Amino acid sequence: MKMKKHLTRARIIGYILLFCAVTMTILPNTLARYRTRIEGGAVASVALWGSDSSEFQIDINGMKPGNDSAQQYEFVVTNTKEGQISEVGQNYSITVETTDNLPLKFTLSAKEESGSSGLGNTVNTGVLSFSDGKAVLEGGFLPHSVETKHTYVLTVSLPVSNAEFADEIDLITVTVQAEQTTPVSP
Repeated sequence: MKMKKHLTRARIIGYILLFCAVTMTILPNTLARYRTRIEGGAVASVALWGSDSSEFQIDINGMKPGNDSAQQYEFVVTNTKEGQISEVGQNYSITVETTDNLPLKFTLSAKEESGSSGLGNTVNTGVLSFSDGKAVLEGGFLPHSVETKHTYVLTVSLPVSNAEFADEIDLITVTVQAEQTTPVSP
């Protein structure tokens, strides 16, 4: 005679645990795993950036009142630095600052040079308009990869003839600020 096994609570829990153990053993082996491999190469390069301007000193000592004693100062803005030509375009501005102790008149003009490449744009030239002792001239552009220089002449004069300015001093600074232009995608 055959004895029939009864499903008791302990046996049901045992079967469930056995089923879970078998499933957890088989399941990771049956899942598909994909593996990819990507290879490539690239070369990164940094564009050379450089600009320079000539140094000069403004000395109005000995300047006499009246337009006939105007003094001129020449300076150059270029896209080269230590013999290397900049590989990026540059926008630049020229700032003239004064302590405003004397009623000086300033005029900036671009000088045409023979043999000049004529590339880029010079800043907006003319009689300088000051606000709080500062005049900013913008619009200068130096192209990339082509040696370019822009020559400027700053004319300083003391147009009024008034004895009250006889022992007055003034400080004048000229600053050229250049920044890289944003490259344009073709």
